[in-house]
Order: sequence, then structure tokens, then C-alpha cells
Amino acid sequence: MKVVVAHSGPRDGYQVALALSEADLLDGLITDLYWPHDHPGAQLLEGMASERGAAALRFRNNPELASQHVTCCAFSGLSALLMRKLGAPFWCKRKAIRWSDAQIGRRAGRRAARRRAALLSYSYYGYHAFSAAPVNTPKILFQLHPHPLSVRAILSRELAVNPECSASVLQEWELALPERDFNNLMEETRMAQHWIVASSFSRNTLVEHEVPPEGIHVVPYGIDLTRFVAPCQRRADSSRPLKLLFVGTINQRKGIGYLLDAMDLLEPGSVELVVCGRVVDDLTIFRRHRAKVQIKSSVSEAELSQAYRNADLFVLPSLAEGFGHVLLEAMASGLPVISTTRTAAHDLIEPGVEGYVIEPGKADVLSQCIRWCVEHRGQLVEMGRAARRKAELFTWPRFRWRIASIVREILEEAESKPNARNDCGVSTAKRVGSPLRRQHARGAEDQVPRASGVAH
Repeated sequence: MKVVVAHSGPRDGYQVALALSEADLLDGLITDLYWPHDHPGAQLLEGMASERGAAALRFRNNPELASQHVTCCAFSGLSALLMRKLGAPFWCKRKAIRWSDAQIGRRAGRRAARRRAALLSYSYYGYHAFSAAPVNTPKILFQLHPHPLSVRAILSRELAVNPECSASVLQEWELALPERDFNNLMEETRMAQHWIVASSFSRNTLVEHEVPPEGIHVVPYGIDLTRFVAPCQRRADSSRPLKLLFVGTINQRKGIGYLLDAMDLLEPGSVELVVCGRVVDDLTIFRRHRAKVQIKSSVSEAELSQAYRNADLFVLPSLAEGFGHVLLEAMASGLPVISTTRTAAHDLIEPGVEGYVIEPGKADVLSQCIRWCVEHRGQLVEMGRAARRKAELFTWPRFRWRIASIVREILEEAESKPNARNDCGVSTAKRVGSPLRRQHARGAEDQVPRASGVAH
């Protein structure tokens, strides 16, 4: 038995599909748009394109994933892409994206039924994929974000506390989706028999909403260690302001308001902040604060890498993340990190060694951590070196090996117990948890370097 994978865009650099392809487990990837880089005509067109155009095309492929394994829902995918690029009203973009997602899911489910394959769907496509597949099809959900009910509760509380940020908070999928679509998001979690998440935080939110813990596998993402390189030497220069870096969408879900509040609590001139990312919230939020901030709303890969190298400390005070890949980018660049318990920070950082992990939404606690970094420059440099060493443990080959191992075991279990299904089509092994499954669930987390606690 092989596996049909479903997701749109260059999700995780197509690493999941590549992992299964390397293990000879991939039946096919169903996606929206994929550049067929290995076709002679495509190579010719890429050579004729501008440097920017060629980069955009390469963004939609992985050179190691043959295009023969990829099926595109091109019309719906292109429609959704155009709605985003042309600046269509939010409701119009939302409708186009959800239509494209549904097309991908249905096509993946039909292919799995036709080929008698298993399904591995990312969030947002699972409901339609699982609905279109036979009841006895092994169904794996890659839970991209924390459980939607958990995220909705977090964002609703934030909306009450900071109503001035409602423009971006109300555009988050967990609040912006029509109730039917939101219910489908919850339903796809119930329809799955196995779950893969990238962080312990996501795992905990699933368990809170009655997903059997023995069926959840924690597989942290990887990082390209050649793209993000630490400077040969960072010097502890206390004669200048500490340079902070924030990378990500500039909105309240990422905690940008709390970072600005924290900076206002510090001594004037002690820190400088560079913010790199797409602007969602009104930039007037920055004008209310006295701290020195440089905003770079559009940066190239080279400029982003340079920003990491120029900084002293990386800060991501996010309210809810399924992982937060910028954490690994910063650590690979030799930066110590301050982030929150609602990201993958707990899986990546040992407090006081590579950085600090704090509760979200607490500007005073964040300012205390930053102040410590201002006053202990020498130790901060050592923490950056430790961060690079920790990042070296999280590679894409390691991620792919973990994905292939988990999926192979799921397929072996399904083939050995073809009739072990309850009336809802859910594997009874999921409910009880065989010794092998329990051992594997523990192994998925035990192999991840874990933080020893949380700093407050």
C-alpha cells in the first residue's frame, strides 16, 4: 500500500511527499500548482524568465521530487493565487482559497479510493479528502496548526483584550471561516485515525479535545543549515544597543503588540528592533511606542539571512503557532531565542541555554528577559552558539526519516488488521493503542531534544 498526500502550495518545501517518495511509499501528491522543473520545456521557460520570475517558479517545486508524482488542481489553484495577488476583498480571497482546498481534498480522496492507497492530508483538505475515500482507507492528518477550537479560544480572548487589533485577528481562519467550514476543520480531526504534528503544543491541544494521545506523533521540522549560517564570531559589545529581530507576519497573532509594550518598559536606547515581514495590522500600532523600530515589509532571502546575522537576539512572542519555523532559522543563524509556550519553543529550547520560553501575552515578563540579555552580553553570545548546535540536530533528512518511519508503521498495521474497524471507520487500534503504537508514540517525542522547563 502507498500513500496519497494532499496540500496546497510549497508546504514545508514538499518534504513530506519527498520523504514518502524516497521510501517508495508515495502514490502521488495532489496540490494546486507545481512547477515541472524536470521537463525540458519547463527548463527552457525558466531560463528565459527574469531572475525574480525564475525564483517564483522554483518556489513551487522541489528538485528532488519528480513532477511525475504530482497532480495539480491548476484552475482552482490559479484562481486562489490570483485572488491573493490582485488584492481582492478578503471574503473573495477566502472563498477562492476554500474552493481550491476542497478541490485538492476531493481529488486526493478519489485517487486514494481508485488506487487503494492510504491518505495523508494536511489540515484544511482533510475533510473533503477523507469524505471522498472509502471508510477503511488509512487516514493520516498532518495537523498544521493547533486544534481549531483552541486557536479560536485564544484569538477570541485576544480580541477582547486588544480590540484595536481586530482588523488582523478577525482575518485569522479560526475566526473568519463560515461556521460550516470551521465545523469541517474540527470534523477532519475526528475523521483521522492517526495524527502528525510539528510541536508538543499542537499535540497538547489535540489531546485536550479528545484525540487519543497514543495516535499522535510529534515530528519537528528541519532547517537548511547551508542557507542559515552563524557568523564566525559575535562579540559581546555592551557599548551599543542590543539588536532585536522579529521575523513573521506583522500582526497581533504573532504578539507584535506585546513586543512593543515590552520595549517601552526597557531603558531608553538600550535596544533596537528590526521587524521583517508582511504587514497585516495597521502600522499605527508602532507610532504609539517610543522604542526604535525599523520595519522591513519585504525582504529577499539574502536580506533575511543578513538580518539574522546582524541581530543579537531573536524574539517571537506568538500567541498560537503550530511550530514557528523562524525559530529554527534564528537558531541556525546563531541567535538565542525568546519565544512562548504556544510555539515549538518548548521542543527546541532549554531555558537559560539556547534562550527563554515564556507565557504569551505578558509584556512585563518579556521585558525582564530582554533586560537580562542587555545586561549579560557575554552569556548571550554563548547562548547563540548553543542555539546553533541545537539547530544542527533538526535537519530535513531527519524530518523525512521520521515521517517515512511513522507512515510505514501505520501502513503495516493497517495491512495486518484490514478488518479492525469500528462502525465509524476508525481503527480500533487507535482507541486502544497497541504496544507497538504506544512505543512508537513515545519514540516520536523521545528522539526530540526537549527543554527542561519554562522560564517565568
